[in-house]
Amino acid sequence: MKNSRSIKHLVTTGIPKLALSTFLLAAVLSGCATNPVTGKSEISLVSESWELKTGAQNYLPARQSQGGDYVADPQVQAYVQEVGNKLAAVSDRDLPYEFAVINNSVPNAWAMPGGKIAINRGLLTELGSEAELAAVLGHEIVHAAAKHSAQAVQRGVMLQAAVLATGIATKDSDYGQVAAIGAGAGAALINSKYGRDDERESDVYGMNYMSRAGYNPQGAVELQQTFVALKDGKAANFLEGLFASHPPSQERVATNRQHAATLPSGGIEGRQRYEQMMARLIDSKPAYEAYDEARQAVADNRLKAARRLVQQAIDSEPREGHFYALLGDIEADEDDLNAADRAYDQAVNLNPNFFYPLMRSGVINERQGRIAKAKRRLNRSLELLETAEAYNTLGAIAEREGNLQQAEELYARAAQDSGAAGQTALTSLVSLRSKSNPAALVSLRWGIGADGKVLIEATNKTPRTLMGIDLQIRLVDAQGISRNYNQRLVGLSPGQVTQVSTGLRPGSGQVQLGIASIETVQGG
Repeated sequence: MKNSRSIKHLVTTGIPKLALSTFLLAAVLSGCATNPVTGKSEISLVSESWELKTGAQNYLPARQSQGGDYVADPQVQAYVQEVGNKLAAVSDRDLPYEFAVINNSVPNAWAMPGGKIAINRGLLTELGSEAELAAVLGHEIVHAAAKHSAQAVQRGVMLQAAVLATGIATKDSDYGQVAAIGAGAGAALINSKYGRDDERESDVYGMNYMSRAGYNPQGAVELQQTFVALKDGKAANFLEGLFASHPPSQERVATNRQHAATLPSGGIEGRQRYEQMMARLIDSKPAYEAYDEARQAVADNRLKAARRLVQQAIDSEPREGHFYALLGDIEADEDDLNAADRAYDQAVNLNPNFFYPLMRSGVINERQGRIAKAKRRLNRSLELLETAEAYNTLGAIAEREGNLQQAEELYARAAQDSGAAGQTALTSLVSLRSKSNPAALVSLRWGIGADGKVLIEATNKTPRTLMGIDLQIRLVDAQGISRNYNQRLVGLSPGQVTQVSTGLRPGSGQVQLGIASIETVQGG
């Protein structure tokens, strides 16, 4: 067969393999470094600038994807920041520490490189004192200061380097994800399970920070005792939260107690102040429990029960935007789009910096033809968290407005997601390109069959079924005179390769192939 036409892939992904070599060379040159917390000499494959950049890039998206910041009672965020700042001031490493409270019922806390730390609303309601809060935050500060998350990344890089060095990897292996460790590191970093040594270091040095900041390190012992009791009781929400990355044990309780005995006795416990600062949050816990039940009811399509539960939550805590956003989802599921939009508006008013009600409001307003409002809401949601649904809806708006290049770009962004919105966007993207550049979707080759006639091989390069493909065939003889022919393929399924005989004899001339049009795109 002779190649007559080349095409570009619909969506190009990956990073040149040379990037891995460049990264590894830089890693080797970086050599060893002294851990600022432990004082140990360690191999360091990631720089501080990488840590700072990774934390800065991923902190907001990680918080958004887990529920956004808790804002119903602003004094809770201010209080956590205050306690965190006291501990950060006595840490062994100067980083731009930040402390955020995430609006999520799962009891959890995590740290990103660069000192970006978060604690869930669901964990705050389980603590009993400021000293216990300091124990949690001190523990997370050590994870950041001692580069535990960064070390987890570099262990992965070292493994890949070992594979390359031993020749196990093939030349076609794609190590783009390793080379681009900062691109999608956020989710992996906050869900990574630390080793026992990392946990032990964070316990011990976190207690040191507590003592330096004036807190009673016994709070760390009490914290672990509480966690062990919850673990033994098989508290479901703890098993999916903090215990997944910070498994408690009687050994840790004993180790903490032993280390606390080496530190100055006394210090702040802060039980009364903690209760005062968390009073509204703790009082509203039943409202969030009703909300979580309502979310499950929506998932089970029990909309009447969901409405009752979410209204119960709103009555108990009217300043929580999540409750109105869920009410908006219920109204949308029942096709009352005006009521849904009003509910989303209320959610946005209560928390203008959470992506979800902004995105949903944008989708609802696009469906109702309020395009200006839809654009504002969707674009603002993308500033907070990129979602396929927002990109897909903006793509549909751009396509209707005749901005086809912009529509293609938006659909392509959405199509990177494997969910329903991403798949819808992918179908729209292929459909648009079937009109703007149909030749980019099908590769064509030709050859001479056993009967001496032109045989065409057509390959669908897309993940969608292409219907009604009109082929253009041009035969050019030795004198340069051309004759044009058309042939129609009924359809090609994703990735399908088919051969068709044209019945044409090329003689001693040339054969040129092209795609005149593609009628429709199906699938997704």
